[in-house]
Amino acid sequence: MLLANIDPFGATPFIDPDLDSLEGYMEKCVMNNYFGIGLDAKISLEFNNKREEHPEKCRSRTKNMMWYGVLGTKELLQRTYKNLEQKVQLECDGQYIPLPSLQGIAVLNIPSYAGGTNFWGGTKEDDIFCAPSFDDKILEVVAVFGSMQMAVSRVIKLQHHRIAQCRTVKITILGDEGVPIQVDGEAWIQPPGVIKIQHKNRAQMLTRDRAFENTLKSWEDKLKYDKGPLRPHLYPQQSVDLATEEEATLVQMCARAAEELITRICEAAKTNGLLEQELAHAVNAASHAINKTHPKFPESLTRNTAIEVASTVKALYNETESLLLGRVSLLDPPEEEQLSGALQTAELELGKLGEIPWLYHILQPNDEEDHSLGYGKRNSRSSMFRIVPKFKKEKTSKKMSPQS
Repeated sequence: MLLANIDPFGATPFIDPDLDSLEGYMEKCVMNNYFGIGLDAKISLEFNNKREEHPEKCRSRTKNMMWYGVLGTKELLQRTYKNLEQKVQLECDGQYIPLPSLQGIAVLNIPSYAGGTNFWGGTKEDDIFCAPSFDDKILEVVAVFGSMQMAVSRVIKLQHHRIAQCRTVKITILGDEGVPIQVDGEAWIQPPGVIKIQHKNRAQMLTRDRAFENTLKSWEDKLKYDKGPLRPHLYPQQSVDLATEEEATLVQMCARAAEELITRICEAAKTNGLLEQELAHAVNAASHAINKTHPKFPESLTRNTAIEVASTVKALYNETESLLLGRVSLLDPPEEEQLSGALQTAELELGKLGEIPWLYHILQPNDEEDHSLGYGKRNSRSSMFRIVPKFKKEKTSKKMSPQS
């Protein structure tokens, strides 16, 4: 966050008694990437003016780089801000920093600067400075000695121009004339006064985590391997047959219940990121299976599609149930009640699907699951009873009759 205090008479004390005090400051803009004052800001300002005057000359990245090169070469000869240290004063975390002879100052929040240059000159920790990072609330302050240095830094990692690492930067512009500054590439002339840069807030950003990707891939491979033995228990000669109208209706009702459950999960995930992390894979798999049923549903529903719907909805039900039972205070009571209701409806429809013989082996409880209690009984807020498939009851009675 960049704050400005217009003080042309230099009456502002050089060191604030309270570093966090914002009295007398006005928020100018929010800095996300970098801030520059002096040479680099002047080049950026001239380029912006050139682009506004002749937009047809700045329509490609190559042309823009050429214009920056022309303007940088011009400054190499003119040296407009060769004595910038006499026009500005720098404080880092309340401590006055004596400046060498320079033409500009850059304050970095990210390692990348001016089109991808690592202007800090490295990414590792050393004896003096810690490793730069975009999420540590620490700013890197570097000196700009000339346009030649800025050009060379794109090829060679220079480090002799480092000034400081700090959390708060204060720059006082002295004299009667304004100085060009830029924030994330947007430049303007800043009149004399005080500029203060300090942390404002954070925003979630997307990043690629290789370790997480490898873990997710290995988990998916293991899931496919674990589900492999289920196929031989089905009826291979009937796997491509169509489901009957009654069976298709049951699958349709189960799909509607699953869609309601997915809707409740998505609503709850807006306020609880853990749901999205834990259930994203199961939600995507169930949605993909349900989408396959829409174009041909219900007259031409195949058993393979019905099996995929049943298995993915069951997996979604099991993972959601485990997550809610494992973390009682995960959601607010209204959200938990709505999600529990959708979960119980899905359990009811899965129980009806379990009465179909060729879906029984898909929906029967695993060894590690609790055979005695369904979600309705385990959840004290509901009076839902677990539905035991009729087909399973008949099979159990047949097995017990010879022994009796």
